[in-house]
Amino acid sequence: MHSRRRARQWETAFGFALFFAIVSVIQAIINVLRPDPQVWPALLALFFVSVAFFAYRRWRGLVS
Repeated sequence: MHSRRRARQWETAFGFALFFAIVSVIQAIINVLRPDPQVWPALLALFFVSVAFFAYRRWRGLVS
C-alpha cells in the first residue's frame, strides 16, 4: 500500500512538472522567434523538461 501511495505521488509530480515543461517550451519557442532572444527561457525549459523526465522515470520505476 505504501508503494501505491508513493507511485501516485510521483505520478502527480510528473503531471505537475510536465505542465510547466510544456508551458516553458512554448515560451522558449516564442522567445526564439523574437528579434533579440534571451537565454533564460531555454534554460528554464531545460530545467522543467529534466524534472519531468526524472519524475517520469521514478514513477515508472515504482509502477513496474
